[in-house]
Amino acid sequence: MKTLLLVCALLEVSKEVLLMVGVRRGGYWNKIGLVNLSSKSVKYLEFNEPLYEKYIGGVGLGAKLLIDNTSPRIEPLSSENLLIFSIGPVEGLVLPSAARMAAVFKSPLTGFFGESLCGGYIGTELARAGFDALVVKGVSTDPVYLIVEDGRVEIRSASHLWGLDTYTTEKELWSELGEVMTASIGPAGENLVRFACIVHGLYMHEKKKLRGGFFGRTGAGAVMGSKKLKAIAIRGNYKIEPIDDGKFIEFRDRVVRLAREKLQTLTKYGTSAIMALTNSTGSLPTRYYEGGSFPGYEEMGPETFNKLYVKKRITCFACPVACGRHSETSDGLEMEGPEYETLFALGPLTYIDELEAILRANDLANRLGLDTITTGNVIAFAMYLAEKKLIKEEWLRFGDGEALVKAVEMIAYRRGLGDILAEGVKRASEKLAASEYAVHVKGLEFPGYEPRALKGVALAYAVSARGACHLRHVAYRPNLVGAHPFNPEIKVDRLSYDGHVEYVAELEDFHVIVDSMILCKFYCLPIIGPLLWRELSEIYYLATGKSINPAELRRKGEIINNLIRVYNLREGLKKDDDMLPPRMYSEPLKFGASQGQNIDPERFMKMLDEYYRLRGWSDQGKPLPKKLEELGLKEYIYSF
Repeated sequence: MKTLLLVCALLEVSKEVLLMVGVRRGGYWNKIGLVNLSSKSVKYLEFNEPLYEKYIGGVGLGAKLLIDNTSPRIEPLSSENLLIFSIGPVEGLVLPSAARMAAVFKSPLTGFFGESLCGGYIGTELARAGFDALVVKGVSTDPVYLIVEDGRVEIRSASHLWGLDTYTTEKELWSELGEVMTASIGPAGENLVRFACIVHGLYMHEKKKLRGGFFGRTGAGAVMGSKKLKAIAIRGNYKIEPIDDGKFIEFRDRVVRLAREKLQTLTKYGTSAIMALTNSTGSLPTRYYEGGSFPGYEEMGPETFNKLYVKKRITCFACPVACGRHSETSDGLEMEGPEYETLFALGPLTYIDELEAILRANDLANRLGLDTITTGNVIAFAMYLAEKKLIKEEWLRFGDGEALVKAVEMIAYRRGLGDILAEGVKRASEKLAASEYAVHVKGLEFPGYEPRALKGVALAYAVSARGACHLRHVAYRPNLVGAHPFNPEIKVDRLSYDGHVEYVAELEDFHVIVDSMILCKFYCLPIIGPLLWRELSEIYYLATGKSINPAELRRKGEIINNLIRVYNLREGLKKDDDMLPPRMYSEPLKFGASQGQNIDPERFMKMLDEYYRLRGWSDQGKPLPKKLEELGLKEYIYSF
């Protein structure tokens, strides 16, 4: 553990001592819990300030720990992989948007950098428990869970929890421990489904009507399952205070006011509101990427969803927006969500407009612990192949809600075709001799924005560190609204190949800072904010006491993104991995408002080459030695 051993001093800190320092000012506890499941041991590590100053926390800190403390080309589901849960300097402050936690690991789905971020209440609770991060290594011989409370971590048996779904697991932990914030896996994680997720707060949602969350993409749940780690339960009683109470309250009041003004659509409709825009612009992926608008939109759009199934708005910690949804089917099945990405993946992508079936599939995926974006993608892919008679499962038909629900369960338990689909689209397509039809980048399936109709998104998907991703850049927004994210007077043409490179790079640097501090994406939406570069500088000071201007923050974002690029190159990334799947070039959209659009390979390559030059990378996408030295990453020059 290079970073952990060289940068830290190992400290055994007694609970009595910790209680004496149970109030934090200054952004960090300077404390990380290192859990070795192979030896059933816990150590407490104290970091020096320069590490936090350079990598901030969250994704940045996680990336540094991952690259320094894992060997190249390890198997993601082996004992050598790390599972890192980390927060940033703002978690624990009573501030809207500051309630998130990152999970960082080598992805079992892509083989590259894995990250996922969860909202709700668990990030705040880890801060209040006295930790900046938990690092889990090794593999337990029997199922275990962790209880994290007021500066201590304890490993306990989870044999009685193994096999339970995420809802029941949390309910049992509440019965044993009282109210705690939990993150658990379901049968999908236990069965090493490569896109299994980690679930927070389903039982809490039912009992308290509070919003939970998901470490959704890239397979964190499978890594957790491979370690025989069933759950983490966190309870904290410490206090986190800003550097300047008066200025903080003034800042918080401004953020609350602006959020209520600017994010009203999220409050009214939740994330499903974006479907109206993607459908009307022909950028809503439909029928496994055959078209860009959904004929069944009226049957499952935000107005219908709100009217028929949404019973209550729910919120993360300290947030006035309340974009979450408490939904209920006609026969009384209650659940959290579904969000836009779930609605897209289980609806238009599979050509299903039955909201009842989509809600049931959503609830089942949440309980079994499946990333709904990849789940919808692999099921739609199977429907696509069945229609072409490339697989024998004739029951898998586009538009069939019962088939959707059945397939979700088959994947989680790896039954029949579900065993192949549990590998994700890339591996499944190779096993089924159908790679030419598979839609993914770096092994990660597309989210709900059609790149043939959004040329900036096409570039952003291709270069994204974790594969096809909408959150590392949020480039769909400037594409859909037609304006530069930080200079809205500059117009963005979603169908042009010009004018995208500069803002995609800036968005990546901006959002990796957002994910390191860590803040909610919706508060950091390009153009409207209310938290953009200037505000990030303000809250960084109020949390840490250290002044930093937007240009310096951008530099930190560039450092973190280059470090993650180095990690991916070390793990075998090639320029070919920065490409879109063949169908994006060869197959124009067949229907919808962007009918006829495809990706021109030559013009796309010009965008990609321009992006590499802007980043200071070679024509093969490798950071040049001069660039790494300039960013203070000289030690990684010969690591790939």
